[in-house]
Amino acid sequence: MARELRWWLAAVLLACGAVAVAYLPPRGAEQQPGLGDAPIRQTPARLRAQGLAAQWRAANLALRLPEYRQRLQPELLRRRERDEPGPALLIESSESLVPLVRERVRPVLDEVSRQLGLGVTKVSVGLVVDPRRHVSAKAAATPSQDFASPAYLFPDSSDRTTCVALIPAWQWTRTPAGMAPATMEYWLRTGLGPCAFYAVYGAPGRGVREWLARRGYDLARVPLWDRDRAERPQDSFLMYQDGTRWWWRGVYQFPVTAIGCLAGRTTSCRAAVLAGADEWTGDSLPRFLDSDPRAWWRGQRLLFSDRYLADVVREVGHDRFLRFWSSTEPVDTALATALKTPVGEWTERWQRRLVPRLPLGPAAPLSATLLGLLLGGGAVMVIALGATRRQVG
Repeated sequence: MARELRWWLAAVLLACGAVAVAYLPPRGAEQQPGLGDAPIRQTPARLRAQGLAAQWRAANLALRLPEYRQRLQPELLRRRERDEPGPALLIESSESLVPLVRERVRPVLDEVSRQLGLGVTKVSVGLVVDPRRHVSAKAAATPSQDFASPAYLFPDSSDRTTCVALIPAWQWTRTPAGMAPATMEYWLRTGLGPCAFYAVYGAPGRGVREWLARRGYDLARVPLWDRDRAERPQDSFLMYQDGTRWWWRGVYQFPVTAIGCLAGRTTSCRAAVLAGADEWTGDSLPRFLDSDPRAWWRGQRLLFSDRYLADVVREVGHDRFLRFWSSTEPVDTALATALKTPVGEWTERWQRRLVPRLPLGPAAPLSATLLGLLLGGGAVMVIALGATRRQVG
């Protein structure tokens, strides 16, 4: 009996040692910090100051965007009369800096316009590039421009034929060389944003317009219908560089619909895309959009949603997307008709092209499974050996 007890104790100690060797780091090992492992905690005073700055920027944009639309009218009218394609360009800067910025921006903007097919349509686009750091004469008393937030003024009852996009570009002039043409092309393309859809496809139908407005135009932020930007798993900020391991802390910061669609659940994909389509608040739609990509990115209902409608254009073609864009039918019906498949199923396949399926539910790692089988097999062998010795005795 004592000998068998010693065998059992030895087996338990051996198993504990194997688990410790497999899962516990050695003493003094450096811990690899993860993205966001040490969040910056802001004081209430700092948060209040940021909130006031955001309110000031929104009020400032509400005044500036209609003014820019008025200043762009002569150039827009001239381009319409001469059938000149492409957006009208306004540089909001000092007279000495305007020629330099225009010289660098105009050729790149014309190339982007050609690639996107922004011809002479019912809705013209006016692009405002503002390289100033501060928009107020009292720079010390007012917030600076948010360098990462384009803003848009959509066609409304006072002007149904003009969409204005404002790009704060003070970082473009921080160095004498300015911004590289390839980087500037991306900034201009993303800066055109929803206005590019208006320019190519005209004003959307009422249902589509209200659906996009309630969502902050998150599905139409990046007009990439002229090229395929295939994402690799290692390019996703939710995965480690090896492209096989997920950063779970980042995953669970997103809404449930985004997580469910990542896991391949078509109902979640459908809910993520059609959120806002059936809502009715009774309020008028906002005239302008202050696009904050950082706040939007953390709360997006669908991962990589900024390129969703651009990929729909590439998938279904110009004519079918135009019928969806201008449709008076409910959004889910119009979109499913354009895709020729249920919205949830198409969206799930689209998500798989960008990132692999997210494994949800209880699942043991492969190493833990092998270790468990090894320990279980060892325990069976010990028991069998003890039983054999009892029979012999």
